[in-house]
Amino acid sequence: MVEEEFMECHAAERARKLAEKPISLPWELQQPDRRALDLAVIELLGVSNQKEREALCDELYHEATAHFRHNRILDIQKQEQRAGAEGREFRTDELAADLWDALADDEKQPLAEWLATQTVGGKPHTIPEGRATIPDASDFLDANTVFFRQPTGGKAVVKRLPLLSRSHAEIVFTLSQLGLHGDARLPETEIAAGGLKKQLDARLTAIAEKSNHLARSRTSDERKAADVAGLLQHWMIHGKPRKEPRQGAF
Repeated sequence: MVEEEFMECHAAERARKLAEKPISLPWELQQPDRRALDLAVIELLGVSNQKEREALCDELYHEATAHFRHNRILDIQKQEQRAGAEGREFRTDELAADLWDALADDEKQPLAEWLATQTVGGKPHTIPEGRATIPDASDFLDANTVFFRQPTGGKAVVKRLPLLSRSHAEIVFTLSQLGLHGDARLPETEIAAGGLKKQLDARLTAIAEKSNHLARSRTSDERKAADVAGLLQHWMIHGKPRKEPRQGAF
């Protein structure tokens, strides 16, 4: 019954920042079957008007969420006090989660979603799994081809993916190196692909610079900063994973 962001929060300062946001219903209270059951109970209690039942249910959910948010904040404060007494440092994921909250919405957009917004129309390409390699740009035959080495049992298979231009190939190679596979819509012309490649490079550079800057604003420990920056950068590329709710939890 606690909002996802508060469940992932372990720092009192971050909890205070999150508390400034409007109430957002936790996973449990977003489920249609849960709401249908609660509406039925309210009707059994004597509320016959449907609009009144809906309004009462909304108010009940809001107040319940606010109550559990308040309790969670108190728990976080107590945990932090105990950790301070024990001399515990914040974990890498705790620091990264705090920094994640400071990002703008467009900075939180996963790279695959961002890429989809950059191409109107275009042609779909399927990026296979496997270790990608790309020949030198001067290769006469395969400069526009990306090769994917895929282990199958005891023998590796190399799959060729020929593309329209070198820029197309470089985009596919970059995405594969980042661990992005599956369908991707790319521009139909070489010029447009070249422009997209520049945009992609600029976004990845901005992600690296932002994550490193923010990480070093939280810790002077170089190893810890590198770990935090790496995790934050991973989230900015792939999206921050949602925490799976516990089934049957109340």
